[in-house]
Amino acid sequence: MPKFLVSLFALVIYATSWGQEAVLPSDFRQHSLTQFNASLFNPTYALDWNNPNSFSVWTRWQWQSIDGDPTSIFANYTHQLNTSSVASAGFLQHNTGIFLYTGVNLTFAQTFELDDGVSLMAGLNTFAFQQTVADEQYVQGDELDPVALEDLEGFKVQFTPGLRLLVNKFSVGLALENAIGFNVSGNGDSMESFQSVTVTLSNDFPLVLSEGLGDSYVRPVLYVKSVPNGDTQFGLNGLFSTSKFWVQGGYNSFYGVSGGLGVTVSNAFSIGGLMEFGTDSSLSEEDSTIEIVASYHFGKAKSKEVPPEEPEEILPEPEIEEEPNRREEEIEQQRREQEQRELERRRQLELERDSLAEVQRIKEQLELQRKKDSIERLQNQKVEVRPNERYEEVESEDGLEPGFYLIANVYGTKKYFENFMKTLREKGLDPKSFYRSFNKYNYVYLERYNTMEEARKARDSKFFGKYDDKTWIFRVKGN
Repeated sequence: MPKFLVSLFALVIYATSWGQEAVLPSDFRQHSLTQFNASLFNPTYALDWNNPNSFSVWTRWQWQSIDGDPTSIFANYTHQLNTSSVASAGFLQHNTGIFLYTGVNLTFAQTFELDDGVSLMAGLNTFAFQQTVADEQYVQGDELDPVALEDLEGFKVQFTPGLRLLVNKFSVGLALENAIGFNVSGNGDSMESFQSVTVTLSNDFPLVLSEGLGDSYVRPVLYVKSVPNGDTQFGLNGLFSTSKFWVQGGYNSFYGVSGGLGVTVSNAFSIGGLMEFGTDSSLSEEDSTIEIVASYHFGKAKSKEVPPEEPEEILPEPEIEEEPNRREEEIEQQRREQEQRELERRRQLELERDSLAEVQRIKEQLELQRKKDSIERLQNQKVEVRPNERYEEVESEDGLEPGFYLIANVYGTKKYFENFMKTLREKGLDPKSFYRSFNKYNYVYLERYNTMEEARKARDSKFFGKYDDKTWIFRVKGN
């Protein structure tokens, strides 16, 4: 008998033996993941929803059975490689009711900027796991042949690609779960493909709350998911998130309604829980489902050190030795000499202060004249734009010194702008920025130069080997 017929025969016998009891679909049951470990839903969510760099753990107890309840455990570390790509590695254990999957997960995701505010994200989940028969309570009596199930055990590898189009804060996602799968060892079909397709629609709505709650937003997610040998699932998730806590709720056409909440401590450690209640008639007698999630964010908080103030030098008062036989005239003479020395010292200090003030005044005049001359030279420079060279020029910009600015990126979203600045600092760079009220964008630049030649040299040398991504030149001519 062909291997795929053996698998089908075993599943039919299993479903018959359970009668009217609920039969679990074979998916990972990851429909409630709205932020931490969301890369299990779609690999592109590792770029922003996983909150890199972070280590997160998610576990789900399906229907809270006393023994051998179907559980899912997913723990992974997500690391930001650069401003446009992330990678993660994790451990996954998943119980479908028939089989137990135990293995590892590797994820890579990349962002491609298509236009201002428009990005295409692509990612890939790779699963490598051992498939074994689950707890013995699922093999009851003689109705299900354990040998038939053991023939399906083995080591398997699956690939799940995902895409997501992001327009400002609205995104459309597509994940092809197990688009390609094969058996490394054991029996069963050697190749499996397109076992499940998930389509998601989501949008982040920023909220302006108190400063203590940081970046707050509401994120609705609508999804449709096809499941092998089961009805197509559809559902809706809603997330209200702040830097201190989050609240979420949702509905899945098979698993039912859910609600959960969590807290974040010291902007680093988060922990929360969720309960789900079946609404389908086949789940009416099942207990509620419980999920627990925990995450630790490895962000670096850099504090600015303030140098201690130097104590003011206090000159010791001269000691006057008292001699028993010293005459009063000598004591009076010593006192007058001491007063004269103190007077001379004060005069000298005043002369030094006046001299320093004069030097400072001259330096300020020279600096002012130098700036005027520099501005005139900048204004008189003529620039010939080379073919295919990105260059922009304005007559003036509020608060900006005239010159040539080496631009690394432009952002209209505060969250991505702050993440990019943080990433550059972690690379050892000292990025700066300015805001243009003309188009309401934040411009991130690496350095300002006085001449076009200097700016081109920095751009063509990849900022002297310190920054590998593309840059362009923005000029402010001055008034």
